[in-house]
Amino acid sequence: DGDDDDDDSKRIVVVTSGLSPLMMSYARPSHRDALSSGDGTWDDAIRPRMDQCLEAHVSAENAPLSTRIEKFDRIGFPGGPFAEAAPDFHMYGLAKMFGDAYMKIVARDYPTVKVASVDPGLVYTDLILRMPKYRGKERGET
Repeated sequence: DGDDDDDDSKRIVVVTSGLSPLMMSYARPSHRDALSSGDGTWDDAIRPRMDQCLEAHVSAENAPLSTRIEKFDRIGFPGGPFAEAAPDFHMYGLAKMFGDAYMKIVARDYPTVKVASVDPGLVYTDLILRMPKYRGKERGET
């Protein structure tokens, strides 16, 4: 009927990344449980963990990379091989992980809204060029 207020027409599409589940797999089990269950809320499951990551990042911003890695390890959000080889991807992956966790909560709280998460694959951006594997390459080479 063209009514935009009809619940059947409401959709959320989250553009995510394969780094999201990877970062989730590196996280401390208690973080994985809280973020992947969809049982929590923004205020109890996501926000405190996101704040911990932001604090770790900001407090180590001008420190050696080893300090940053240690801070993230200590709070239970290590970056696996990305922590040292591609630290920007570590932060990007964490952001995608928190976004995906929030979408689970949205899907639970609004069951008539269709929530989809899509991963477009590797997208050529300035972030890609910071990875040692792609540094100095042209778009067609990635």
